[in-house]
Amino acid sequence: MRPLVKVIDLSALRHNLAHLQTIAGNAQVMAVIKANAYGHGVEAVLPALSEAKQFGVACIEEALELRALGVKQPITLLEGVFSPDELAVCVREALTVIVHNQTQLAWLAEQPQYHLSAWLKIDSGMSRLGFQAREAAEAIAAAQALKHIDWLGLATHFACADEPDNDYSEQQWAQFSAIALPSGWQRCAANSAALLRLPHTHADVVRPGLALYGMSPMAGTTAADHGLRAVMTLRSKILTIRTLQAGEYAGYGCAFRASKTGRLATIALGYGDGFPRKITSGAVFVRINGQLYPLVGRVTMDMALVWLGEDQAAVGDEVVIFGDGHAVEAVAEQAGTIPYTMTTMLTSRPHTEVVDG
Repeated sequence: MRPLVKVIDLSALRHNLAHLQTIAGNAQVMAVIKANAYGHGVEAVLPALSEAKQFGVACIEEALELRALGVKQPITLLEGVFSPDELAVCVREALTVIVHNQTQLAWLAEQPQYHLSAWLKIDSGMSRLGFQAREAAEAIAAAQALKHIDWLGLATHFACADEPDNDYSEQQWAQFSAIALPSGWQRCAANSAALLRLPHTHADVVRPGLALYGMSPMAGTTAADHGLRAVMTLRSKILTIRTLQAGEYAGYGCAFRASKTGRLATIALGYGDGFPRKITSGAVFVRINGQLYPLVGRVTMDMALVWLGEDQAAVGDEVVIFGDGHAVEAVAEQAGTIPYTMTTMLTSRPHTEVVDG
């Protein structure tokens, strides 16, 4: 097999779920498992999430995948339904919907035979999905008129909870928390960043995504800073090693030129695997035999180049792209992106190996 493997550690995922539930206190954790479990693989991670009380996904296709894999817990469609015919599927599969506009409310009103659970989404300042806060009272009244719907409560989403200055998040929370709740309704607001940094926003239900998989949403911090463990390690191997003389070139476009005589390793890793192509030569580091070495030249579809300099290595030596003590947050920053993309953009080419501890 091509030696590019994403190793999924179930023990790390169990640890993260339990740790986040401890942080959440009395709030219930909705484990967000959208985008193929943030690139980790839904089927691979599910065995470690048996203790999750409920799940969150983006769309009905993701929910149906979970049901097909035997998930019995409540599943919430975070973007709601995209057409009225999906409501029948939601009833059949016992899916909870988030309602964020008048059209979705109208679909529910037009089909009183469908009994299901729902959240009402409030736009507290993200300006993306949801009823605006000034429309909340009217939206709540319209929702309550739909007696066939079991309304769970109000949900919102923070725009800047991952940033050092949380003034805007506080404004959002003040606006959201000021909305009067009907009897029995709950609040759901905190994403990973708010769960870790804004404990007063935990309310009744929190919905961690990135943090669940052992990645920090806050720049300048890693999972370990928050008591979390990386779930994914992306590993490759050295395919070949060349000695370059000072002044010699390597790679497409002769994008790398050796400033002095040294060794150049070729590894199995490319943009065909979902690794970023547009990185600065020498800026992104991988780990080989406990030492960090830069990727140089251009990342190609199947391969990348690593400058070893004067150090020794051998064909077949393991290369840690990220994970296993080489924080994905640092690699993402070096690559000019964010941790989310490092895992979610991976294609199906890297093999998956599941370990437990």
